Formats: sequence, C-alpha cells, structure tokens
Amino acid sequence: MKPFSTVIGALALLATLVPTGANAQGAFDLRPDLTKAQLEELTTELGSVLRFRQLGDTTPVGRGNVDISALFGNRPATERLGRFIAFPRIVARFGASDRVDVGAWGGFEPDANYGFAGFDTKIMLLAQGPRRPVSISIRPSITSLIGPANLWAGNASIDLAVSRSFGAFSPYAGVATSGSAAMERSKDLDLDPVAVDESLSYAGVSYRWRAVVASAEVEKGARVS
Repeated sequence: MKPFSTVIGALALLATLVPTGANAQGAFDLRPDLTKAQLEELTTELGSVLRFRQLGDTTPVGRGNVDISALFGNRPATERLGRFIAFPRIVARFGASDRVDVGAWGGFEPDANYGFAGFDTKIMLLAQGPRRPVSISIRPSITSLIGPANLWAGNASIDLAVSRSFGAFSPYAGVATSGSAAMERSKDLDLDPVAVDESLSYAGVSYRWRAVVASAEVEKGARVS
C-alpha cells in the first residue's frame, strides 16, 4: 500500500467543497490530448506548490497567542503553472496549548481567478532544555486548490522537524512525506483521478527579534511513486 493511500480519501472530500462547472472561476489549460502520465506530472508540480510548508523552527507560538505571517517562495516556472507559483501566501497560527499550534494558510491569484486554502497542526514532541539538546515536532497538513472549473488538486503532508536555539537564531532541519491527488473535470477529457507521493528533506534558520520572526529555508524532494 502506498504511504498516502489512506489520505487520498480525505483529499477527495475537499474536492466536494470546490466549485465545479459554470460555478467555478478560472481554468487550467488542459489540452484535449492530455494523457494520464501528463496529468501525473501536473499533479506533482501542483503538489509542490500546494504543500503547506513549515518554514520555521519547531517553537510553538504559545497558548492563546496568534501569529500572522506572509510566505514567499520561489521555484522554476513551468508552462502549466505560470504565475501560480509566484504570488504570496498568508499564514495564521493560534496556540491551542503550550505545545500545540493550529494553522491556516491561503493565497489567491486575482489575474487567474484561482488559489488555495489549507490547514495544519504542529505538535511539539520534545522541548529543548538542560537535559534535551534539541526540540522535535511533528506536523500534519492538508491543502486544496480552489477555483478552476476543470481541475481539482490537493496535497497532504506529514513533517518531522528538529531544531536547536542559539540565542536569537534557531537552525532547523526536517523530513516529510507528501501525497498529492488531482481530478480533471474537463468536458473534453475522461481521465481517472491520479495520486503521487513524494519524500522531502529541508533545512533552514529562524531569527527572532522581539515579536518579529524571519525564516529562510531550502528544500530537496524526490518523487517516490
């Protein structure tokens, strides 16, 4: 069984919340001769964009606290995605407890009339202390594409990250398993839904100054199915 076979059903539920047909805005350019292999390639590209990245160390925001941030990312542009990969994302986090954050994020491309929305939960498993040199967290997340009349796509990921604070700086590293699914809704196509899995590793550093936190991160991934 593939690592994310049990998650695809949850992603499919999100698809029912996305407008279809004439009620939806915008559309991807799905050619009538699109093959299943090409749809899988598009799903891989979309999954990388839709994945709700941690972009920060393992430190939670704290019980009752709220954090609002903007996320900017960059990856090589593709003909199919175009500006989709360029616009900023807004992230909001709430401290449900001293060890658990719940978050939501989203973005919208006005010129193309599509965007996405997602949710995550970050759970600190181990907190850095006198007898614990590092902090460790686990973070499940899920995101759905919103808007296109002819395509739905979603991503679900689980991250495991470790970090250590040195004053204002907190370097961190992590690994993740990520599953993406897509379903075409074009009247000119009749392709089965597709799903792809990916393994990822990443590293970055966060800098804290009073209430301001800035983070930078690099990522490397490999498709596994």
